This record gives sequence, C-alpha cells and structure tokens, in this order.
Amino acid sequence: IGSLRGAREELVGCAPLRDPMGLYSANSEERKNGLIETTEEVSESNKIYDPLNLYPSDSEERKNGMIKSIEPEVVVANAVVDPLGLYDSDSGEVDSGAIMSQALPFATRPLMLTGELPGDAGFDPLGFAKSREDLMNYREAEIKHARLAMLAAAGWPLSELFDKKIALALHLTPLVDSSDRAPSILNGGLGKVNPFYWIAVLGAASAIEFYGINRSKSGDESYFPGNLGFDPLGVYPKNEADQKNMQLAEIKNGRLAMIAIFGFAIQEFVSKSGVIDETPFFFLPLAETLKMYTNSGYLN
Repeated sequence: IGSLRGAREELVGCAPLRDPMGLYSANSEERKNGLIETTEEVSESNKIYDPLNLYPSDSEERKNGMIKSIEPEVVVANAVVDPLGLYDSDSGEVDSGAIMSQALPFATRPLMLTGELPGDAGFDPLGFAKSREDLMNYREAEIKHARLAMLAAAGWPLSELFDKKIALALHLTPLVDSSDRAPSILNGGLGKVNPFYWIAVLGAASAIEFYGINRSKSGDESYFPGNLGFDPLGVYPKNEADQKNMQLAEIKNGRLAMIAIFGFAIQEFVSKSGVIDETPFFFLPLAETLKMYTNSGYLN
C-alpha cells in the first residue's frame, strides 16, 4: 500500500492522464487528485467520433463534451429570407440584411458566390462550390468550355456551308454527310477525320492546358481564371471597368455557345438534317433563304 501511495504522489505535478473513454469514474482517486485531464483540455482531435450514436445522450461522455460532432459547426452570417413562406416558423421573422440570389430571387446567395467573378448571379442550387478553391476550379473549367463552345458554334455551321466546296476544289472526300450534317458523336462520321488531325489537336490542347496550369499556380496576383495572357491584337482594355465588361461579355457569350452546341447536336440527331438546312435564315443570305423556302413549298 505504501508503495502505491508513493507512486500516486509521484504522479502529482506530472502531465495529467487522458481519459477520452471515461474509464475513470468521477469518484476515483485519480479524478479527485486532479490526475485526469479535464474536459476543457481535451482537444478536438482527441474527441470520440461516434457516427453510429453508440453513446446515449445521457452518457458521461456526451455530458462532458467528449463526443465529436458528426456535422461541422455552421456559422450563419445572415438568416435565410423566406418571402414565399417555404419554411415553417412560429415567429415569422426574417433578416432583411441577407443577400438574395440574383438568379433565384427566392433564395439567399450561396456563401462562396460573392459577385466577385464576372457573370456571377448567385446560381449554385446544388452547392458545388464549397470553398474558394472549388469556385476557382469550376470557373477555370467553365471559361475553357465556353471558349471551345464559341469556336464550335461558329465552326459547326461553317463546316456545313463550305466543307463540300473546299473538298471538291482540292479533290478530297467531304466530311459532311449527304444531309449536310457535320461529323459528331451522334451524327457519326468521325472515322473519316484524318488521325493526324486528332494528334495535332490533342498536342495543342495539352500544351495550352499545361501553360494555363502553370500560370494559375504561379502566384501572380493579377491572374484570374482563364487569363492566359493571349492578346495579340491588343483589344483587352486598360482600365478595370472595361476589363470587367469584356470578361462578362465573354462568359455570357460562352454560356450561350455551350447551349447552342448542345442544341446543334440534338437537332441534327433528331431531324437528320444539317442546321444550315433546318434554320437557313441564320446562316444564308436572305434572298437565298427565301428561294429555298419557295422551292420547298413554304412560300407560295
């Protein structure tokens, strides 16, 4: 007994014991002598993770705050404004200081969408952008797809207009089919494209992507998503207001182009006819369009 008492006395003044499982009862000598680390001293990393709720609500572990919360703590800057009464509330009070989404006026603006980026209308109903890093990655992807879509939206009908003429002049086989449809996954015909073309496209795309990633990781404070420093004609404005307007115009036209390309592909797949034949008034001179309509019986 004397040796145990001496050992206990030697523990006094040493670092307290950690007891995350609560194995030492409240009446134990160790707790009475202050040898057990208190609840306040238990760090977040040492708390017990209980996703299956094995510890009941009245357990000592939960009462002492030793169970880690399953959901992260959410700090609400502004209460949700609910003009349509979608949320049941006894008080009915709302925070008039909350910022509403421009795209969805009945919902508050997502936390990450501050309006800093051009074209940001507060539209993220599924909550994809959970951090600023996520937001920047999504904007990088969006602007790249937007630029490709703008090129495709112009190139698609142009190929249907001039492919046969250029191919016949060069004594080559046209890529568009007999219905003036451009090669695509849905239309088919991609096998007629020269493999060296795909190699060149893949190489050019890889080089541009590598260059863009290096610029985004360079730490340049002037960098923004999509800024590749490519402006051979010097059309990019010098003042900030005009720069924002040009970025806004680019992202809006790019979003419209992405919708247009999707529409081209679906329209040709369903109608089995090229977009220049389905909607010639968008791509052909008015006189030629009227002549086509007259010959087809649309105009009498």
